[in-house]
Amino acid sequence: MLILPAIDLYNGKCVRLHRGDFDSQVVYSDSPAEVARSCGAAGLRFLHVVDLEGAKDGRSRNWDGIASILSVEGIGAQVGGGIRSADDIQKLLDAGARRVVVGSVAVQAPQLVARWIHKFGAERIVVALDVRNGSIAVAGWQEQTDLPPIILVRKMVDLGVRSFLCTDIDRDGTLSGPNVELYEGMHSAFPSIELIGSGGIASLEDIEASERAGCSAVVVGKALYKGRLSLDLLSTYQSSNKRA
Repeated sequence: MLILPAIDLYNGKCVRLHRGDFDSQVVYSDSPAEVARSCGAAGLRFLHVVDLEGAKDGRSRNWDGIASILSVEGIGAQVGGGIRSADDIQKLLDAGARRVVVGSVAVQAPQLVARWIHKFGAERIVVALDVRNGSIAVAGWQEQTDLPPIILVRKMVDLGVRSFLCTDIDRDGTLSGPNVELYEGMHSAFPSIELIGSGGIASLEDIEASERAGCSAVVVGKALYKGRLSLDLLSTYQSSNKRA
């Protein structure tokens, strides 16, 4: 089980939201690079980085913060938020991102994702499944569609996508536990995909439950910043886990 510490960027700072509400943000650090460095020092060297303003506005707003994270020696990351073109992807990969996460484009222009898979390879692209009340949300979770996530996954798999980040928005930032039923449904319908769970993780038991539900990786955010989980504990767990 791979554990990805989350770094969410807003106005150049590391913040956390509650259920995707931008008005609820709490600033945890003014230095994204220092947060990344702390994760790497503990042995957690693959991060999940999101440009929150980029996700909302449809174009990168926190490039300096992203670049500072990617410049930290030994750190790898998947980066999302505001990615709308092949140039956006190339810029991130050139800066050192291992993978990019795309969300709104997968819903609004799926053939673009197919072209990106062809150009960059499936190993470089992760599609975000941002779910609220059983349907996909886009534009930084600010706009709701009536598209069930399983339909989006089927379309993306047909286009060559292999990796998906599945977030229950109503659990994100709540420390209320993961939506294992959502993960189980995805894994049952598409057992060959890489499923990354996100939202609600508060304990090692939550991580174990996500793994049993079919996730090969989880994103941990607020539990770290609130002290419910430590970097050292997560690193030890990841190292000892047979699927790490």
